[in-house]
Amino acid sequence: MPSAVVVRRGARARSQSPSGEFDSARRTRPRLEEERGRGGKGGIGKPCRARARSQSPPGGFGSARRTRAQVEGEERGRGWMEGIASALPDDMLLEVFKRLPPMADIVRCSAVCRRWRLLLSGAGGLPPPPPYFGFFRNYGPSPLPPFVPTAGVGLDLGALPVSRACGALLIDCRGRRLLLRELGAGSARELKLLVCDPLRKTSVPLPSRYVAGHRVACCALLPGEGAAFRVVVVLFGAAPAHFDILVYSSAASAWEAATGALKKSMNPRQGPTVVTGDVVYKLQSEDKYIMAVDATKMVLSAVPLPNTGMLLYAGNHWIGKTVDGQLCFFALREQLVLAKWVLESPGEWSQRLAVDLRVLMNPATVGDLFLVKLSAKISDQLRGCKLVSFGGFCEGTGALFFVMADWVMALDLTTWKFERLWRNTDESRPLGDVFPVEMMVWPPARRDYLTMKE
Repeated sequence: MPSAVVVRRGARARSQSPSGEFDSARRTRPRLEEERGRGGKGGIGKPCRARARSQSPPGGFGSARRTRAQVEGEERGRGWMEGIASALPDDMLLEVFKRLPPMADIVRCSAVCRRWRLLLSGAGGLPPPPPYFGFFRNYGPSPLPPFVPTAGVGLDLGALPVSRACGALLIDCRGRRLLLRELGAGSARELKLLVCDPLRKTSVPLPSRYVAGHRVACCALLPGEGAAFRVVVVLFGAAPAHFDILVYSSAASAWEAATGALKKSMNPRQGPTVVTGDVVYKLQSEDKYIMAVDATKMVLSAVPLPNTGMLLYAGNHWIGKTVDGQLCFFALREQLVLAKWVLESPGEWSQRLAVDLRVLMNPATVGDLFLVKLSAKISDQLRGCKLVSFGGFCEGTGALFFVMADWVMALDLTTWKFERLWRNTDESRPLGDVFPVEMMVWPPARRDYLTMKE
């Protein structure tokens, strides 16, 4: 590997998986300064190939130049609202606020002036804020993942710097930011990733990586403080069997790479990811293990699945994390019993109390799903049952998402309350994974509101 430094690590620094699939003792890190200065052909552990990108308009993607009349109209509107704000006493304003919907109108009121915002922040009796703006999902006919609003405020990716003829695939969502992979004729040879904030209408294109002959096993987004973030990519080589870890840092605006050997040939699988600190966990469903990637030490290991005593297949098991950052494993038994395990120490799972989802379902929260025959067993569809499967996990709120008979349902693991969010009416394209966008601090400040305006 040209212009690289090979670092051999001592025995204490080596990382081995319990099952012996990975060997991260030998690491390779490119010299980023030389890489940026020299350029050249891209490759794994080689300099990135620069590519031209269309620049987003001022203010981020989706920002349109406002006319003078629009600006003057907004100023007149704010002046009129501020006049009302100064005339009405607090108790009358609260009575008005209590009669507003819990999301869109209250957000707009909190953006009028400091007095209204302070009043809304400390007011009692107001409708509780929803936990999510909604969720994104991958949808075949659409070149970009569409947004499903569940709280009255829409988000749009329509102005992202992505070719409409090719589109993009949403592969991760965390901390109200999205990680997308651009598609197109060269996507099999080149990995083009994009990190965007749909609330603030900003996007960051990552330097592309040449990945021909490798298979993408993991792509995960790690949010940092403020606008900082990292992106972790794991690639499996074809022959000889090896893996590559790529970590992009927004602070350095560059990739860092490490490599190691696979003990046996492995195939990348689709599956959810969870981030705890600097470690990314990815569920490898069919291979019966959880991949663990340390983004700081740049080592790879494997976590065996707990002994569930049931047949595991795509859709009936998922991963998440506890409030204190411990890895969780969820399994959905055929009778709609949710089982949970927590990784107490390396290789040791502790089973927690199982919960019957049927007991938690009532007409007030799930509507007519209360009377529908539901099952987590695929073959039960032949007996008239509607399928139930996992759809996602929200790390910010600690909620599990399910797809139940074409409905997207959210289960709060703290209160054990269901929320029915949205129904898919396109029978030709069933629902897959969902990527929720959490609510911000409530009520949002004016600067946050302005970024959400369509």
